[in-house]
Amino acid sequence: MNLVVILSASIALGLAVLYLPLLKLSPPFDFRLSSSKSANQVPFAELVLKNGVIFTSDSSLPFADSMAVRNGRILGVGNYSSLQGLIGNDTQELNLQEKVVVPGFIDSHVHFIPGGLQMARVELRGVNQKAEFINRVKEAVTKLPQGSWVLWSLVISLVFDV
Repeated sequence: MNLVVILSASIALGLAVLYLPLLKLSPPFDFRLSSSKSANQVPFAELVLKNGVIFTSDSSLPFADSMAVRNGRILGVGNYSSLQGLIGNDTQELNLQEKVVVPGFIDSHVHFIPGGLQMARVELRGVNQKAEFINRVKEAVTKLPQGSWVLWSLVISLVFDV
């Protein structure tokens, strides 16, 4: 193997290990060498969901019945008794009554042709006056080369008698 590659990889690994304390990771991603934590270091959950069917997307534990959450992050997933150490006096517990919990899906995407056409349209969202509608269309026309098409949503044009 090339000596430069080995040296570069070693330096990168060393820097990564040195910078770990700066990340201030919260459990369960706490990489401190000491395994003992004092009582005031235990991160209690703000919310524990229990008695549910929680899909984890993890092949080693595809479903769980409880989940502990703090600051919008999952502290632990498993059965209710395994999360007892994360429950404090201020922890809110929510009984899911066997309802299903799945990971949140955020699907932000654009379809190529409709998205491109949307960018070429006159922005008419929020228009509720005929005069403003006409002004926006006139402004768009002045910015386009002669003979270009002016596009807008037909739904908007039905709001007014244009």
